[in-house]
Amino acid sequence: MHDLTASLLNINEAALTIEVLDKLAGLSDQGWQIQLILVDNGSRADQVQSLLDWVFGNKGRFSEVLFITATKNLGCTGGRNAAFKLAMSDRILVLDNDIVLPEDSVWLDRLWSIMEADQQVAIAAPMLVFHNRQDIVQGAGIALTKTGRVGFLDRGKLAADVSPKPIEVTAAPTACWLMRREAQHTVGLFSEEYYPVQYEDIDLCIRLKLAGWKILCDRSVRIKHIENVTTRNLRDYSYVRLTVRRGMRFKEKWADVLPKIATITEDQIYWEPIPRPKI
Repeated sequence: MHDLTASLLNINEAALTIEVLDKLAGLSDQGWQIQLILVDNGSRADQVQSLLDWVFGNKGRFSEVLFITATKNLGCTGGRNAAFKLAMSDRILVLDNDIVLPEDSVWLDRLWSIMEADQQVAIAAPMLVFHNRQDIVQGAGIALTKTGRVGFLDRGKLAADVSPKPIEVTAAPTACWLMRREAQHTVGLFSEEYYPVQYEDIDLCIRLKLAGWKILCDRSVRIKHIENVTTRNLRDYSYVRLTVRRGMRFKEKWADVLPKIATITEDQIYWEPIPRPKI
């Protein structure tokens, strides 16, 4: 029986969040002891009520449920930092609410196993695939160029053509992390300079790597990810402007480090449209 803390954020997407919560409750039914920390980032009253109803109806399926309802948007940074501060388990499952988790726990068993096999692994992450094209890779971890441009590894490739072997990566998106709490304590919290979102996950990963920890992507584990659900609910922020500004801050902060940790070049970055299925 494994013990972990699961962290999940919501902002006006209660229906999606409840789908993830249902899968987490299913893990509890399969023998996992889960402390659930659910943070609502200032959603509408009806959205909060939907989550509250779910919590009251399912709290007995978890070892503990903490439901934090913020009156304003704490951001991905603040919301996840609150969960870090309250986490009681040695392993923290960090999740976005726009992932589609499998019904069984095989995926989590696998991430748990590779973390147990190497005590220097701070984060074990799956390979993300598109929710409507699960045969296409969304990203198998993150790599950086010398100037700090971000590339999602294997993006756009057929999942069947990608080796299932786990690989060490520079970073992984926080859509799905299994994280060692000791490692998180070593480097601290997500930096609020990236509030409300964008680059905070890569920043934390760099700090982990500089402290001697590893980030692994297990490409045998495929998790469907809808993408950009959180950012579409940031009413007070332009997504493009936010990305540019946080990117500029990130590149300035790590300018001296980036040339030493870069693993890709500009021409290896793929952000083109993903092929649609033929009808």
